[in-house]
Amino acid sequence: MPFPNTVNYNWPVSFPGAWASENPRRSVLAWANGLRAGTGGVSVAAFAWVQADGASVLNTPPSDAAATATASAGVAAGGVSAITVTSGGSGYGAVPTVTLSGGGGTGAQATATIGNGVVTGITVTAPGTGYTTAPTITLSAPVATPAAPDGFVVREQQGLMTQYLQEATMTIPQGFMVTLADGGDVFCACASDAARGDVVCASVTDGGITAVAPGTDAPDGYVATGWRVALPAATGGLIAITKDAS
Repeated sequence: MPFPNTVNYNWPVSFPGAWASENPRRSVLAWANGLRAGTGGVSVAAFAWVQADGASVLNTPPSDAAATATASAGVAAGGVSAITVTSGGSGYGAVPTVTLSGGGGTGAQATATIGNGVVTGITVTAPGTGYTTAPTITLSAPVATPAAPDGFVVREQQGLMTQYLQEATMTIPQGFMVTLADGGDVFCACASDAARGDVVCASVTDGGITAVAPGTDAPDGYVATGWRVALPAATGGLIAITKDAS
């Protein structure tokens, strides 16, 4: 905790990241060696995602692990005649957009097909005109909606102060063990007014928390977590959130 500089008349209700009750609790299961904080560490009292390696945890969703597919084009009579896939990549959940640039011409268009997450072919739908050399081909997959976070990082005094004269921290250093709550009741701060029964949403950039009324879409940059507000508070206040742990 930081050096004391205020005096309170009463004990605080609790602290962000603490368990809010003795009701049944559930944590995310892990293999040998458990879950560990990923690169840069993990913030306590925020939501987090297990990364693609199945062991590291971050306050952001796993990045797209798809290898970028590559292709080469042929040119005939000033138009793009054919496109050959040189590497199909992997992990594509949706058909990527094909963009052709350069080569001195304009108007060429193409569409891709995928199978089992791999780009299997690219068909020229419009050859364009004025191409003197093969255009550069870029395949960009649409941005997918991140999955709900795997759990909430509970406060277990696992933060470690590593900076000189540092007074407090809410960060679990890289490589240290992380416990993710997947059910129960926990305290956290909320970036918006929160009413009882509101849907809890997590930021995909830092795992921070906001709340929206039931039936309302998550704000841009947030994703619904499956948790609900149990004890309400105004913006910035300490709320309790809950998820069935049975």
